[in-house]
Amino acid sequence: MNIFKYISRRWNSTGGYLEFLKIALPLIISTGAWSIQSFINRFFLAWHSQDAFAACLPAGMLNFSIMSIFIGTLTYVDVFVSQYYGKKEYESIGPGVWQSFHLSFLGAFILLFISFFSENIFSFIGHAPEIMSEEIKYFRVLCYGAFPSLAASALSGFYAGRGKTKIVLYVSIIGILVNILFDYILIFGNFGFPELGIEGAAIASIIGSVAMITIFILLVTSKKNDKKYNTRNLKPDFDFIKRLLKFGFPNGVQFFFDMAGFTFFILVIGKIGMLELSATNIALNINLLAFMPLVGCGITTSILVGQYLGRNKASIAEICVQTSLHIVYAYVTVVILAFVFIPDVFIYPFSKGSESLIIEQVKPMAVNLLRFVALYSIFDPMNIIFSSAIKGAGDTAFVMKLLVISSIFVAAIPVYFIVVIFKLGLYAGWSVLVVYVLALAIPFYLRYKSGKWKRMRVIKMDIIDG
Repeated sequence: MNIFKYISRRWNSTGGYLEFLKIALPLIISTGAWSIQSFINRFFLAWHSQDAFAACLPAGMLNFSIMSIFIGTLTYVDVFVSQYYGKKEYESIGPGVWQSFHLSFLGAFILLFISFFSENIFSFIGHAPEIMSEEIKYFRVLCYGAFPSLAASALSGFYAGRGKTKIVLYVSIIGILVNILFDYILIFGNFGFPELGIEGAAIASIIGSVAMITIFILLVTSKKNDKKYNTRNLKPDFDFIKRLLKFGFPNGVQFFFDMAGFTFFILVIGKIGMLELSATNIALNINLLAFMPLVGCGITTSILVGQYLGRNKASIAEICVQTSLHIVYAYVTVVILAFVFIPDVFIYPFSKGSESLIIEQVKPMAVNLLRFVALYSIFDPMNIIFSSAIKGAGDTAFVMKLLVISSIFVAAIPVYFIVVIFKLGLYAGWSVLVVYVLALAIPFYLRYKSGKWKRMRVIKMDIIDG
């Protein structure tokens, strides 16, 4: 009975469950747009061709890893917006969001430049020729279409930073539906369109992002938003851009190394063999989809911490972090039990189509890999929530340094030696992921408990409640 009284008391309290879930639930879906799109692309490609399916995750992850340094930088405008919103400095919100939008052009240009080296990149990686050919196609097209995805990430901060996440959700749903439609049309060549296979999957993702950015521009620049938030002021503000880069770029570097570590892991596993790569693809696809709620909760944590710090209420920000941990671990416990006891349910979508016999060959490996996912998922919520809390205050430099050091010395180098040099196999390689996640959890917890984040801000203001 006491637990029910506790939940009831925390439900409607300031920084409690209801306040958190109102922001988090839409974000859980909307921030999963990339993962959902990628998941849809991959199981359509599993029906189409085993080579395309084996290629889409390494190539897609490499593309997203490069994009992540820009996405992490651009989306840090959420924290600026949240602190401006908490401080009630509304007129600074619109111009700040547009500075993030301006930076998306730079990111898109760099991705376009990198696309010209697609063949060199994947030749160096050295996967089987039939897989490498598909990887090059997918990576190149995704690089061509980087701008709408980056720009949509930037403008979504106008709503996410203020906690108005339902708008982000609705726009993301439209983008996902557009992506699904064009996946079906372009991968298989339906309705008179050519059968483009893996290139069709990439084009479908770009079209979905174009739909999203179009809607965001129309909404953000409406008369109502311009009147209160000055959203038609698109003039470059180099002072703000400097501050966004100061705090956002470390966030982008952290995001990059986080994603690059997983990408490097996938590429190294691919050197064992196609079946091991396919099993890893399945397990990580499921992992990405099932754990997107954690990302949404992490963003919500940063938003609420930013808003309450903007109001000089660090003590309530701390309550929000506790709330997030309660909700995340309630969800993760269910997912872990499902991965352990009913893994076939998650693998089933990949068992259909022309290559189903090959998928059946990797199914036992995929089941075992889901148990590895379940193990490191015990610690992953600590990484996401505690790092998000201190990032919501502006402590991005610490997060960046920890991720860079851990990604190189705890993840990349060990997995390379274990898999490539010593040839200890798939499961030894996956054991590195468990150690890596644990190695992050402890420092993030200790940094959060130090309380330094309570005295940090990304905007100019007097700090009272530290």
